Amino acid sequence: MTYSSALHLVRGVKSRLAQSGVQADALFAQAGLNEGDGLACDALTLSDKLSHLWELLVAHSNDPLIGLKISAPHRLGWLGVMGHIMLVSPTVQSSIERCHGNTRVGLVLPGAQRAVPRQRYDFVWCVLLRSLRCAAGRDDIAPVVVEYNFPEPGDAHVYEETFGCPVRFDMPYNVMEFSDTDLVTALPAAPPLMNGGGAAVLATLATAQPPTFSAKVQTLLASLLPKGPPHRDDVAAQMMMSERTLQRRLAEEGTSFTNLVDDTRRELARQSLSAGELSLKMLSFQLGFSEPSAFYRACKRWFGMAPSDIQHLAHQPGPGPDVLQAPAPRRKSA
Repeated sequence: MTYSSALHLVRGVKSRLAQSGVQADALFAQAGLNEGDGLACDALTLSDKLSHLWELLVAHSNDPLIGLKISAPHRLGWLGVMGHIMLVSPTVQSSIERCHGNTRVGLVLPGAQRAVPRQRYDFVWCVLLRSLRCAAGRDDIAPVVVEYNFPEPGDAHVYEETFGCPVRFDMPYNVMEFSDTDLVTALPAAPPLMNGGGAAVLATLATAQPPTFSAKVQTLLASLLPKGPPHRDDVAAQMMMSERTLQRRLAEEGTSFTNLVDDTRRELARQSLSAGELSLKMLSFQLGFSEPSAFYRACKRWFGMAPSDIQHLAHQPGPGPDVLQAPAPRRKSA
């Protein structure tokens, strides 16, 4: 994750808490979520810090429903943009599936060493629902069902009152399911949002196709790279399958684990070099290289240029160099 996206995410959460009357500066500092070097970390570490923050908020307020109360899903204009920031953040992994006229949005908030508390899911689900209501200009949009991969709390009825639908606990995954009719027809011609942020979220949900298996693996790889070169057995275990099944599924889509790691690194490098927000040394480690020289050699192979030259050209006036355009998908070899 780049510093600026982490900064916007943390500032957005802090702003929402402040509007709810929570004096959270000390809690943010205790969780390591300051606006200095504490945000210059990989996505998994940032996710752990956010989980720590929610643990502190629950303990400080003595209210296990604080995630719902801080972010109750009433329609408020600026939160469409806030929701978009949270949904595209690398600290959130999502999947979208079609099922009998409904769209199921699955959510995984990853962590390295800290369990994600239920209140953090409460907050993100409310932000998502608020964003959809804001984009549609309607307060009556409600999910068909919400599912939690957490034990049922004693005050479960509050969840149904908040979301306006059945809420199930002890489920395999964290899922919010919507009617396709709501997602497709509720969007007005001119959504009341700055920059169309919430509209982009709603349009993406309404038209998205289920991600390919390779795309799911790439999402996982992107979260693992900052910890070092990803290993096939680790990825297979996190995908809850054998290495052989992982290899077979990737082969069916015309790629391999080695190619996918390389493609993921190349795309992340392309985006980061275009933005130029990380030092080349930091970027090399974020991409899982053992040393900057290995990143240098990879850039020469991918783009035919040294990373410093690409970064320099990206900040010159006019269109960027061709090497910074999104690459064509890797074709299956004959």
